[in-house]
Amino acid sequence: MVLRRLLLVLSVLTLLGLYANAFWMTRVLRVDGHGPDQVVTAVDDRGEGGRSEGQVVPDGEGWRLRCEIRAGYEWPFCDMQVALGAEGQGLDLSAFDLLRLRVSSSGPAGPVPLRVFLRNRDPAYSGSGRVADLKPHELVLDPSREAQTVDVPLTQFMVASWWSQQRPLPLKLSGPQLKEVALLSFTTGGGLPPGLYEIHLQQAELRGHWISAASFRLGLIGLWMFSLLGYLLWEGRQSRQQLAHSIRRKLVLQRAHAALQAQSEDLAALAHRDALTGVSNRMGLEHDLHLLIRSQEDMLFPLALVFADIDRFKLINDQHGHEVGDEVLRRFAAALKSNLQREDLVARWGGEEFVLLMPQTRAAEAVVVAERLRECLHVREWPAGLAVTASFGVAQCESASEVDASLRAADRAMYQAKAQGRDRVVRAGP
Repeated sequence: MVLRRLLLVLSVLTLLGLYANAFWMTRVLRVDGHGPDQVVTAVDDRGEGGRSEGQVVPDGEGWRLRCEIRAGYEWPFCDMQVALGAEGQGLDLSAFDLLRLRVSSSGPAGPVPLRVFLRNRDPAYSGSGRVADLKPHELVLDPSREAQTVDVPLTQFMVASWWSQQRPLPLKLSGPQLKEVALLSFTTGGGLPPGLYEIHLQQAELRGHWISAASFRLGLIGLWMFSLLGYLLWEGRQSRQQLAHSIRRKLVLQRAHAALQAQSEDLAALAHRDALTGVSNRMGLEHDLHLLIRSQEDMLFPLALVFADIDRFKLINDQHGHEVGDEVLRRFAAALKSNLQREDLVARWGGEEFVLLMPQTRAAEAVVVAERLRECLHVREWPAGLAVTASFGVAQCESASEVDASLRAADRAMYQAKAQGRDRVVRAGP
C-alpha cells in the first residue's frame, strides 16, 4: 500500500514537473533594442567603398531599417545591428533554446529574404575590437514564407563559411560559439539590384528554460531513485522492527506459558493432572487452554490439535494385566512429552486417548510431528516386550470459537486412522 501511494505521488509530481518545465519555467529576454545596454545602429557598405546608405528609425512597433542600395560595391548591403551588451561585453546564449522573431523585409519588387547574424566575441579571434572580427553565425530567413511570428532554434545558426575561409581557426574554435554574443544583426540579402529596401523589426526575444529539459529529467530520475531508495530503507527498517516484535511476542508467549504451567501446578495439581501419567487430564487441558485464550489469544492461533490413541490397548490389558497396561500408558505419555516443544500441550483425554495442542502451528506441520511421534513408538522399549503403536488424527483451529469443532474433527480423523488399519496419521479436512 505504501509503495502504491509513493508511485502515485511520484507519477503526479513527474507529470506536473514535466508540464511546468515545458510551459512555466521559461525565461524570456528581449533583444529588440529596448533592453538595457541594447543599442540599435545602421551599417552599410560605405565603409567598404560602396555607395549604399542605410538609416534606422524607431516606430511604435519596433525599428525600421531603410536602405538605398546603390551600385558601386561588389556586394552592396545594409545592416541593422542590435548591441547586446556594454562595450567589450557580450551575452551568453547557452541558457536559451530559440530566437523568436517578428520581422518583415521588402524591396522594389516585394518581399525579399534577409540574413540574420549572431556575432560572437572571443579573444582568440576578435581581440582587435572590430565588428568584422566577430564570428558571424548566419541564418537566411524569408519572412514572407513564415508565420507572422517565427521561432528559430539557435542550433540552426551556423558559422558563415566566408568568414571561416578568411580566418582559419583551430578545430576547437571553428564550430558555433554563442557564449559571448555581442551583436544581433539583420542584413539585406546578397546580390540585390539597386533600389529602396526596408527591414521592419517588431519583436526579437531569446527564449529558454530556467532548467534545461535534460537537466530537469535527470533531476526527476534522481528524485525517483532517491524516493525508491528511501522506501527500501524504510521497508527494511519496518521488517526488522516486525521481526523484533515477533520475537518479543514469542518470548512473551513462552513466559506466559511457563507462568501458566506454574500456576496450574499451584492451584489444582490433583484436579488438573492425570495421576498415572503425570500429564494434564481433560479438565487441566481445558483450564490451560482457557487461560491461553484469555491472555495470549492473538499468539495462539493457528492451533493444531492432535488426537493420539494407543492401538489395541484393551487387548494389552486383557493379556498382560492392568499393571502392564498402566506402564504402557506412562511410557506413552513420556514419549509424547519428550518429542514436543515446550509451548505444546499434552493431556490424557481419557483411557488410552491423548490430546496434543500446538500453538502457532498449522495442520501440515502437525502431521509431520505426529508422524515423528508415531515412528518413535516403534523404537521405544515397552514392558513385557510389547510392540506398541498408535493412531493419530490431526485438525487445525483458527479461532477460539472453533476449538470444540476442531477437537471433534481431530477425533474423527483419529477413528479414520483406526479404520484404515491403525498405526498411521490422518488429517481432517482438505
